[in-house]
Amino acid sequence: MTALALNTANRSAAFLSSFIAALDKAITMAKAVHHDSPNAADMKKVRAIAETI
Repeated sequence: MTALALNTANRSAAFLSSFIAALDKAITMAKAVHHDSPNAADMKKVRAIAETI
């Protein structure tokens, strides 16, 4: 029973860690773009960030 609980806790922590990392990347992408008028350079920044995911 303890092994199952530890395994579940470990998997939950790993999921939460990957979720936080993806959220951090999304925030970084949002900050990289000029929202009023995105241009080609902004899209290149977002693609570069997306490739690291």
